[in-house]
Order: sequence, then C-alpha cells, then structure tokens
Amino acid sequence: MVTDFAKLGLKAGLEVHQQLDTGKLFCRCSSVLRDDKPDITFRRKLRAVASELGEFDAAALEASEKELTFEYQAYQDTTCLIEADEAPPLSADKEALETVLKISLMAGSKIMDEMVVMRKAVVDGSNTSAFQRTMLVSVGGKIKIKNKSVGIQSIALEEDSARPIERKGTMVVYRLDRSGIPLIELATAPDLKTPEEVKECAMKIGELFRRTCKAKRGLGTIRQDVNISIAAGARVEIKGVQQLEMIDEFVRREVQRQVALVELKKELELRKIGKLDLEAKELSNVFKTSECKFLKGKTIFGTKINGLAGLLGKEVQPGKRFGTELAGYVKARAGLKGILHSDELPAYGVSDGEIKEVGKILGLSDKDAFVLVQAEKKKAERAFVVIARRIASALEGVPEETRNALEDGNTEYSRPLPGAARMYPETDLDTVRADAEYLKTLKGELPLEVKERAKLYKSKGLGEKLAQKMVLSNKACFFENLIEKGINATTAAFLLLETAVQLKRQGIIISNEMIGEVLAAEKNGKITKDVFIDLLKQWGQNPEKKLEEIAAGTSVDNVNDTEINAVVEKIVEKNLKLVEEKGMRAIGALMGEAMKELKGRVSGKEISAVLSKEIAKKSAKK
Repeated sequence: MVTDFAKLGLKAGLEVHQQLDTGKLFCRCSSVLRDDKPDITFRRKLRAVASELGEFDAAALEASEKELTFEYQAYQDTTCLIEADEAPPLSADKEALETVLKISLMAGSKIMDEMVVMRKAVVDGSNTSAFQRTMLVSVGGKIKIKNKSVGIQSIALEEDSARPIERKGTMVVYRLDRSGIPLIELATAPDLKTPEEVKECAMKIGELFRRTCKAKRGLGTIRQDVNISIAAGARVEIKGVQQLEMIDEFVRREVQRQVALVELKKELELRKIGKLDLEAKELSNVFKTSECKFLKGKTIFGTKINGLAGLLGKEVQPGKRFGTELAGYVKARAGLKGILHSDELPAYGVSDGEIKEVGKILGLSDKDAFVLVQAEKKKAERAFVVIARRIASALEGVPEETRNALEDGNTEYSRPLPGAARMYPETDLDTVRADAEYLKTLKGELPLEVKERAKLYKSKGLGEKLAQKMVLSNKACFFENLIEKGINATTAAFLLLETAVQLKRQGIIISNEMIGEVLAAEKNGKITKDVFIDLLKQWGQNPEKKLEEIAAGTSVDNVNDTEINAVVEKIVEKNLKLVEEKGMRAIGALMGEAMKELKGRVSGKEISAVLSKEIAKKSAKK
C-alpha cells in the first residue's frame, strides 16, 4: 500500500516499556519468571474507584463492568505479600532507580527535583491492588534518528503487571512472578511522520536502554505502544507491539484503518443513517438443523441494522472488515466470542435458505444488514447495544481508543483511552529526591555510545564479529571493567559471549563474577587458559565453592619442573617410533597427550619447549 503520509497528516509517538534486569521495584524479590507449579493461589474481585476529584476513569469503569473473577498464582520463594497487596511496598530498588536516572542523563532529559510515586488505576486483574505504581523521573530530552531529533515527553519508572496464564469463562488466571519487575517507560512527542521513522526511533530507544547493560532480554521484556493519528482521524493507542521488525507495518495498517473509517463516515452520511435502536429477535429455530457448527442447536439472536447493507463487509485492514471491528467491541464489552453478519454470509455452513428465513423474521429490505450472536437474551441485548453505539461513533469518524496489537499486524479494540482520573498519589511511599552530587557521580559513569564501544573493543584486539556482538550485550559493562584491568579482550569476550551460553544450554549457570575470577587467576599465573572451560563447568555445578577449591587439582602451584620433565619423557619414550620418523615434526602429535596428562597446569608454550628439548635429546642419541 503506497500512501502519502504527509498529505494524510500522519503523527505518531512511541511509549516504550523495558523490563530491567534488577530486583523487583517495590519489594526485594528476584525478577525471575517461573514455569513450575505454583505454591499458592488466591482469588480477588476488583472494582473501579473514584479519583481525588471524584471522577472515574473510563477504561477502569469498562473493565469493572465485566464482573470478572481473578485467580493469582504465587511462589513461596520468589513472590511475597507485597505482590499480593497484603503488605505495604518497600522503597524503590536502588539499582533500578540508578538505571533510569542514567537513561535520563543519556537522553538529556531533565530529572525531577522530587519523584512522586503515583497509583494508576488498572482494573483488568493484572494487578492485585487494582492499581499500578509509577513515578515520573524526568521530562524533555531528545532521541536522535537519521535525519531529525525526536522529542521526549517523559521518562518514568513503574512496576510491571502480573502475567496472564489462561481464561476460564469469567475467571482470568494471572501469575505474580512478573508483577513488580521494574519497567522503564519512555514516551516520545508525536514527532514521527512516517512508519519508517517510527521503526527507526523504536530501535534507537532500544539501543539507549541496552547500553546500560541492565535491560532484560527475550520476548516480552520490551513492549512498544504506538500512538497514531491522521488529520481527519483521531489518536489511537496500539498496545503491546513486541515484534520490532513489524512496528512500521502496524503504523501502515492503522493509517489504512483510519482512512477507511473516514470513508465509512461519508458513506453513512450519504445514506442518512441516524440513531439506531437494535431489537433482539430469537432465531434459534432457524438454525436448529443448520450445518453451521457455531449456530446449530444453540440459542441464537439476531438484529436488523437499517441501511447498512454492504458496509459491514467494508475492508478496514487487510483481511479485516468493519464487521470484524464490531466483533472486537462485542468481545471486549459484552464478553461474547464474536458475531456473524449478513455481508459475510452465506459461509461457515449457513445456507441461502437460512439467510432468507432470517430476512423474513427480521423484516429486512435490500438496504438492510443483520447481525447474529450465539448467546442468551440478556447478553445478546447487551451485544446489540454495543454494536449500536459503535455504529453511532462511526458517524463521527474515528473513535479515540486503545487497541491490542495482533500477530499479523492488524489490531482489535481493547478499551477507551485512559484519562487523568486514573492517577492518584501513593500514600505508602515517600517522595524520592535526586541529590545533585549523586547525579554528578552518575554522569561520570554513563555507558559509552555504541560507536565508542566498538572503537574501544577493536583497539584492545577484539575482532569485528565479537566486537559487534558485545557492544549491546548486557555483558558489555562488565567486559569493559575486565579490559581496564589488563585482561585479554578476546579471551574475556569468548568466555562471556560463547562459553557462558554453551554451558547454559547444558543447564549450568555461570556468573560474570565467576568468569572474572577465573580470568584474574590466569593473569596472575595461578591457572592456564587450557582449564578455563572445565573450571567454569565444575564451578557452575558447585557455585557454593570458592575458585581455590575448584582449581585445587589444576593449580600451577601444584606442578614443578621435575614432574613436567617426567611426564614429557614418558610420553616421548612411549612414542619413540614416531619421534624417530618425524623428529621435531612429532611435537604437534604429542602436545595434546602432554597437555591432557598435565591437566592444564602448564601452559602450551612451556610444554612445547620441554618437548622440543626432549625430542632433540633423543635425536642426538640416535
């Protein structure tokens, strides 16, 4: 789809949420996700509450009207009473706060003199307390992309929500392992004018976060919300875009949707469609023996929509019609699985004869459309009210709303846009003050930019491939500390980026600190490089031990020249025929055996020298 975005007046802004690889924000639990069976479950019902001004947030009200029950899963050792809203929160995690302050400084954002923790009303069950804690850290600043600077509106630090596991009817199951993980939220100004700019800006923000070495990695750890509007449309927030490579496609498809809805408004005006009062009529008998599995033998209600023939089938996004838009509203607001409408029938086993019978009962003309739902009367009536309201808003154009990102690049209705009424102060926490001296110290500790890192790493002898892999790795800051201490850059990078990953695949976790100690021991002549992997493997399997205990059998201190000479003499004697045939060329074949025998306690260079001397001695005797 080729589109003149400038002519349409496209404006877009980003809200990027990044999980931090620190402890949880307002408790001291670890930030780990669990797949094993939970130890504890409990249930809650939540309701919307008024703000300090006595106002209700529209999104919170709509969520509470669904009358859902929420079940929460927890663990004895990695979740606590704070996540269950049974104990007051603790002060903000120091490491998380330091990370967001560094990001603000890196982006040139003005840090608030006092950071006030606020409660943000959330009644969809993703928080046990019906609110999420958030604190504004800084305002202003810039993100530089290829040909412009994008303004930053705000940078905040907030707690992540609980993780949805499954839905069982009117019950939603959440797991509390994700609840409370620190999230940085960076919101840009609506300065982005093309889908390509949105994608480039999202990548630059991700790069900014990753430079701190504290950004969690993996699917679901970073989420982009995109605010999009065109001149003739309205602001729409697309929530939860996780596939960065598709973010530009989400923008294109939202623009297509808004253009289609503007066109729909004009068509509705031409048809003189006014206020609709949709009547529910039972049609169960029509589909008693239907071949449509959605309808056969079920309670079915239908309604006539005056003058809308052909418009429910109008495409608003690829493979998505205006009827699909209505279905999204019905799912979200009436709790049904969806609808069937006249512009998509006959299909799904619904016959021409059944459509004609529906037309008779509903009193349809050629200009009318109809909608079918499978539900009891009360829910069906609710669904038709929702549909009538959505069509009424189509008469006004594009409604402001929040929409969920779907895997194919399309979106579906989620809830109304939240307003200021959802925020109110957190009474259990003090304000956080940013000390000037502390900020001055942090300025001196800011991470290098990507180009600066690459240049530094290459100057220390790191190859292009490892340098590019390291620059945005969470290991980069630790790696820079190692090379400052004179550790070999290539060896350190290989252990951090390759060995640690290989051992993790075997179920063995080794920390940066373990790798640092091993490298320091080699630099100080305590061990040789040949034992690195074996040592780390053993240490990862016995993390409670110290390096000295693990390395006891491989320490250089445990070998002397006499033992080295004895081992080499024995190996040369055993392979005398090979030595007599090849002379000095036999060294390569004998090195591996000698190093295995000495278990890495002696460097390859030293073994080679002793072998050369012993082979020369044998050759001289010959």
